[in-house]
Amino acid sequence: MKIRQFKNEDILELTQLMTQLGYPTTSSTLQNRFEKLINSPNYHIFIAELEGEVVGFAGFMKQWAFEFDEPYVRVLALVVDEKHRRKNIGQCLMQEVDNWAGNNDCVAVTLNSGNREERKAAHQFYERLGYAAKSTGFLKKLRS
Repeated sequence: MKIRQFKNEDILELTQLMTQLGYPTTSSTLQNRFEKLINSPNYHIFIAELEGEVVGFAGFMKQWAFEFDEPYVRVLALVVDEKHRRKNIGQCLMQEVDNWAGNNDCVAVTLNSGNREERKAAHQFYERLGYAAKSTGFLKKLRS
């Protein structure tokens, strides 16, 4: 398995992965979204590739906080194809994010994971990687 940077040719596979993550979309919509992200210097996307097949990705951003001086990384998306789970792919992606954060003077890596029943396995995964549950997230939609 290899971890690499995102390429535009990955969009079709990532569209399927986003659906598995619970956020169905179209390739054209995702392409437009990713163009905005990759054109911002603080957003990054790592791709997990196994035998030439895209099997997962991690999307994250470097940002700053009000409560401390140093930057940190916020993981915004992590998904491994359901056919390839439990093969350490997610762990490798998160390790790559951790390494990137450490090499870019970040003091922490954070993420949110939904409180839905189907996310319990993900919560256990993050805890095994050393992440601690610290807060509950809230969302207020301003448009539908």
